[in-house]
Amino acid sequence: MRSVLLSLALFFTLVSAVPSYAADNKKSASTAEQSFVKKRYTIKGEWSVGEQDGKTVIHFNDAFKTKSGPDLKVVLHTETVDNVDPKTAIEDGVKIGVLKSNRGAQSYILPDDITLSDFKSVLIHCEAFSVLWGGFDIVDAASAP
Repeated sequence: MRSVLLSLALFFTLVSAVPSYAADNKKSASTAEQSFVKKRYTIKGEWSVGEQDGKTVIHFNDAFKTKSGPDLKVVLHTETVDNVDPKTAIEDGVKIGVLKSNRGAQSYILPDDITLSDFKSVLIHCEAFSVLWGGFDIVDAASAP
């Protein structure tokens, strides 16, 4: 019983020590949260783009959920989601990371040498089998409330 109580105390201590991206995001978000666009598979949840510690951050919210798959990448692309096909997703895109999880909140910090305004969309793409899950258009963010 004592070990259970100690484990719970440690868990709550760790949870309360983790900074909340959502709180930081609300202060510094450059866009409102918006929905994903389906290409092959449904992607639930919303995304936002913000700034944290002087870096551009792409954030998927807690409601993010999509089909799991092998070799899923998050890719910045120079075309809108509607104008990208599975073959051009990687060829004309810039990988910014491996999809961390097929569900739940996650963030991707853009490298300093990447300017978000040079791109029109963010994609979720299976590189191994060339399957485009979907994504969102960054250009839509300009019209967000």
